[in-house]
This record gives sequence, C-alpha cells and structure tokens, in this order.
Amino acid sequence: MAEVKPFVGLIYNKDIVDKLEDVISPPYDIISPELQRNLYNRHLYNIVRLELPLGNGEEKYLEAGKTLRLWLENKILVPSKKPSYYFYEEIYTLDKEERILRGFFGIVKVEPFEKRVILPHEFTFPKPKEDRFNLLKYIKSNVSPILGMYFDEVGISKELWEHVKLEEPLFSSDRFKIWVVDDVLEDISNFFRDRTILIADGHHRYETALKYRELMELEYGKFGPYSYVMMFLVDAYSGGLSLLPTHRIIKGVSKDFEDMLKNSFLLEKTDLIEITQDEHLVYYYKKGEAFKFRTKELNVASLHEFLSKFDNLSITYSHSIEEVKSLVDRGTYESAFIVNPPSMDTLRCIVEKGDRLPQKTTYFYPKIGAGLVIYNHNLNEREMSWDA
Repeated sequence: MAEVKPFVGLIYNKDIVDKLEDVISPPYDIISPELQRNLYNRHLYNIVRLELPLGNGEEKYLEAGKTLRLWLENKILVPSKKPSYYFYEEIYTLDKEERILRGFFGIVKVEPFEKRVILPHEFTFPKPKEDRFNLLKYIKSNVSPILGMYFDEVGISKELWEHVKLEEPLFSSDRFKIWVVDDVLEDISNFFRDRTILIADGHHRYETALKYRELMELEYGKFGPYSYVMMFLVDAYSGGLSLLPTHRIIKGVSKDFEDMLKNSFLLEKTDLIEITQDEHLVYYYKKGEAFKFRTKELNVASLHEFLSKFDNLSITYSHSIEEVKSLVDRGTYESAFIVNPPSMDTLRCIVEKGDRLPQKTTYFYPKIGAGLVIYNHNLNEREMSWDA
C-alpha cells in the first residue's frame, strides 16, 4: 500500500525569519493577483516568489529557480539535520467555532491511480497542471503540499500526537506550531503500509508529480527523490479537517431551463435555507424566492448531471450562502443551487469503489499554507538512500 517516508526538509532560518506568518502563503490556486502582489510586498522572503512567481511564460519559472538558489546560498532556507516528519497544528475558526487541525508533512511514493494506493476523489481541469509541471521542472521542489487524508480506526494518530506534544516546537505562534520529529519514523512508515491515501486537495499537483516521475525515471533510468511527492497527511476522524459545501451560481439560463428542472425534480417552495448533513437535499435560489428538492443520487452528482445538459451556462462557485444570495439578489447571476457537503465516510465509500466526483464538489478547510516546509529533490538526492 502507501509508502510514506521522512525527508530532509528546507525550513526558514529562525535567525533570519522570526515570524513565519510573514513568509508563508496560501497555495497557488487560491491566490488572486491582488493577494499575489500583497504577499510580494509583505516580506522580501515570502514564499509566493516560489509558489506563484510573477512574470510571463518561462520568465517566471526561471526567476523562481534563481530565487531558490539565492535563498539557499544566503541560508534563508536551511535543511533539517536529518530525515524527519514535520508535525503541524493550526487553530482556526469556522462558523464562529474554534477548531484545531493536526497533521504532518511526509513524502509519499507517487503511484498511478490504477494501483488504488493513492485515491483521487475529483476530476480536474487541465490548465493548472501545465503551470505546476513547468514550475516543478525549474525549482525541483514541492513548495506546497498535497493534502492527503487517511482513515485511522485504531487511534495511532492520537498516540503520535501525545508523543509530539511533549517536545518543543520549532516555530510557534498564537495560530500554529511546527515540530520536527525524527524519533518515531519507523512507526509512521509502518502504519501506512496497509493503508491507502485519499487526495483531499491537490489533484493537479499529484497528476503533475506523476508525469514528472515518469519523465525523470525514463531520463535517469532509476528511482529517485522525484519518485516521491510531499503531502500533508491528516486523519479523517481526529485531524480536525472541515469539509465545506460548494454551491453553484449560474447565468445564461435558457427559456426551458426551469421547465426541465421541474420535470427532473420535485420542487417545493421554502423560506428556510440551512446547511445540514442531508446529502440528497438541494436548494434552488432565485431573487427573492427559494425552493428545495431531493435527489436520488448524491446531490452534487445529480446536479452536475442536470447542469451538463445545458451548453451556454456560466457557472461559478462559492462556499458561502450569504455570498450566493448577494450575487443573485444584485443580478450578477440569475440563480443558484445550494448544497450540503458529502460526509467523510461518503467520500471514502465513493473513492474506494473507484469512482470520482465532478470538479468543484468538495472544499476542504483550512488550506495548508505554502512554505511551512519544502521538499527539494537535489537536497534529498544527496542526503537520502533511494533504493527502489
């Protein structure tokens, strides 16, 4: 099953960077152009320069490679003393409730999806994969992790955290802590040998890593650090990860749209829209009125099948009911479908059967920041053994 290993990570030098919050960034796919500029201005060593560099075409990838070399030469980024796992805890707020995320960074052997070791749960769009592949070629590093989820029915994860919490963290703030752990390596690796890993977030990065592994192994004729990818691994049951709904907001509705909707589902007028655990419930919202209906299959799957019948729809996505209503009420969009998210167990059941959900079905929260630890291929080529 899954092969999980420690690695020699690049981490910010505490003698130069004392506040990690100033230099980390969100993952590339949620960085707007405005946020990208703000992160550049926030700190000279903000990781956005590697995660989502400014520039056009090949220029931006060249610049990222140059930046990484300078940061290594000037010891802005320094390697851990030995192969380690990097445990991370983050306090976050959702729906006015304080929650705690716990997981760890490790490297995972890249396997084709057909082997059923690493399990995707969504289909992907092609363009982001091209960008991530080009960046990987130039910096030979994973700057932000793939979010991997596993299912720990025996409680090993809680035992590991009890051990980790006895140690001093490397970085600590009011919001998060990072520990470098190098003394329970075999326990962690052994735990995953009979387990699969579900990709919760980062399908594009995983498919990029798979393509890169194939390219590099063909070129060098051997197994190497490029045969692995960095993941942040979270237990679905105790890790504190939240799964948010992804609502569909639409415009370009044809005249027969609502007739087809009423013929496909039994609509019932309602005054109340609320997020629950009902995975077959959908709300249809128009300016000033709402309806609800039930689906035979999982709500997002049935909704995707219905919407795919219309060629000229413009669809955007939101995780907030308030934002959805505002966009429709202002006339920016014509109507919206509001859905409940699938449960972790439903997601597990779907992927273990070999099925995938439509794009933009799930949104895991919080997003794991870029720059907390970096997996660099050149460094680990020198520091670790790479027997196949």
